[in-house]
Amino acid sequence: MTPGTGVARARDELFAAHLLGTTGFAAQTVALAFRAALAAAEAALLELGRAPGPEPAAVVTAFVRHVVRERGLDAEAGRLLRSLHNRAEVAHADGTVPTAEGPNAIKDATAVVDTVEAWLTHSDFVAIARGTPGAPKPKPPRRRR
Repeated sequence: MTPGTGVARARDELFAAHLLGTTGFAAQTVALAFRAALAAAEAALLELGRAPGPEPAAVVTAFVRHVVRERGLDAEAGRLLRSLHNRAEVAHADGTVPTAEGPNAIKDATAVVDTVEAWLTHSDFVAIARGTPGAPKPKPPRRRR
């Protein structure tokens, strides 16, 4: 999966979550919203050459460690991803989720996906990881003789 396909997959998951949310399936909405945010997190990790773990909790932990703490992504994205993970776990455990939680999960997942997409597009850290030059650096002043 490339970062572009990871973000595209995240957008598809958000669309599906929105459809489920409008029909009253709150637990499924929360689960898909989390899947969307998780897809974006996996794309960010792959861009840095970090293979995401097989378990969602491992992906969340790696994302917070490598992307948020080490690479400076907005900490709110890490907090929202962890919150979505916790809500998805609760939804999976008993299936009872308040109807109002669906739109909140979509809003939070959208924030994570948007933040990751902007970071993938504009971050100097990502440019370094890709091996492409970031913004051009100014030349040092000429020395006088």
